[in-house]
Amino acid sequence: MPEPSRRIPYRTWPGALAVLLAIAAYVGGLTFWDSRTPGARPLDPGETVSVGHARFMPANGWEMDVSRSKAGRSLMLFKGGHKFLVSTGPWVGGPDGPLVRQQRLMERGQHLEIDGDISDFVTSWGLQGKTFAYYGSKLAGRFWQVVDLQRKSLVQIDFYGASDGLNEAMVDARSMLESMDLEASP
Repeated sequence: MPEPSRRIPYRTWPGALAVLLAIAAYVGGLTFWDSRTPGARPLDPGETVSVGHARFMPANGWEMDVSRSKAGRSLMLFKGGHKFLVSTGPWVGGPDGPLVRQQRLMERGQHLEIDGDISDFVTSWGLQGKTFAYYGSKLAGRFWQVVDLQRKSLVQIDFYGASDGLNEAMVDARSMLESMDLEASP
């Protein structure tokens, strides 16, 4: 009976070590990059910010969440556990369509309760639209929507946060809404 052929031994540990070091350097580099990149940007008092056609003046102490803001489409501000999100987009369909979709998303997708009925609002600048309040087991908030028929654009403002300190943060949210107009150049 013939003898089995003998394999020439070769070492695999140098290649395996090189792959392991490459993975460690990649993951370590991403972790280092993430820790050195700021997630928040403080806003100067009196600075006007804009997203799409909407522009407004943030209240004192609010910061921009860089990672959750998208240039020209959305802007997320936060202060403590409260968030103020302004989103813009094209308007399609009736003025109430996006509002009804947002309510369904909150009720069915996020399991939040709508508090009361949808009501109209008008700011001192003449900005007008529809609003409603909502709440859940861990947060509460208010949603505003403005449809600009001339530009066929939609602006949605969502303010939410923990129930603790909500009234004080709501004062800031209303002041930011009051300072908003739709005259910014996109």
